[in-house]
Amino acid sequence: MSDLAPLDLALRFEQAARSTGQKLTVRQYAPLPLAAKDPFGLVQGIMLVPLLIGGYMSSTLLMAVTGQAAGRWRAAQLAAFAVVSGLVVDLIVCYWLEGFPSSKFWITWPICSLLVAVVAFVAAILQKLLGAVGTLVTVIVVPLLGNPSSGGASGVPYLPAFWRDIGPYLPPRNGYILLHHTIYFDGHGTSQALINLLIYLGVAAAVLIVLDLRGSEAKVPVDATEAAAMSVPIGATP
Repeated sequence: MSDLAPLDLALRFEQAARSTGQKLTVRQYAPLPLAAKDPFGLVQGIMLVPLLIGGYMSSTLLMAVTGQAAGRWRAAQLAAFAVVSGLVVDLIVCYWLEGFPSSKFWITWPICSLLVAVVAFVAAILQKLLGAVGTLVTVIVVPLLGNPSSGGASGVPYLPAFWRDIGPYLPPRNGYILLHHTIYFDGHGTSQALINLLIYLGVAAAVLIVLDLRGSEAKVPVDATEAAAMSVPIGATP
């Protein structure tokens, strides 16, 4: 659950033992073995970055190619991209980087695709409602606010109050919990995270389909699509 907690807990117990004049021996114990190439359980936090970026980039690039922020079959196109990109990330992390056990490959794939789809649908809606500025709003809300508030490998209890409080309402923390708990805890404690992401997906998909089925819209200016595309790398910094 946290790469900092074991050190912190050991230190606190040692301090308590000294204050009471007791002798304490600390011994490392790992009830759940981590992947050999991920001895600190950091991979799931790192996986969030390409999944989040892939989500809003897919919507942004589709808008740049078509010149429109909405259109028929856009939701289906984004969903197809989410399935493929989730598979690619899963393959790279599981079999190339060996960041988690291969036995978790098939269950991790739909989780990766779900997170990509959620971010892509949210970005597409904001782009339809706000134009190219919608990409910037997505970058601010999802990667720049959502990724730090996920807690990552350090753990939610170590976050400042602001980041700890907003995390449950944004996709990244729910995605991290779903990934991490599925890989290392057999899915225990993932109900709330899964429900939150499915609500995001269902509501966003419904709104996006309604927007896509509306009458034709004017082309997005070329300079606006270029500006949106230029904002994409911002999300790589969290």
